[in-house]
Amino acid sequence: MADPTSLDAEQQVPEVEFDLEQERLRTLRNNIKTRHALALHELMSEREDLHGVHPLADHIADSLRWSA
Repeated sequence: MADPTSLDAEQQVPEVEFDLEQERLRTLRNNIKTRHALALHELMSEREDLHGVHPLADHIADSLRWSA
């Protein structure tokens, strides 16, 4: 009985397609990280009462201020 998890030569994904998919996912991840950082920055700018509530949020907000 053949291994059902193995792929025939015809079914294997070419390396180029795999690289393109990795690049697409990397770009998508970077876009999401940027969008979340921007939203956090806007929130922290609008709501001064949130400073000091969550250390990671404070760290990211400070990092954005220093990199601007």
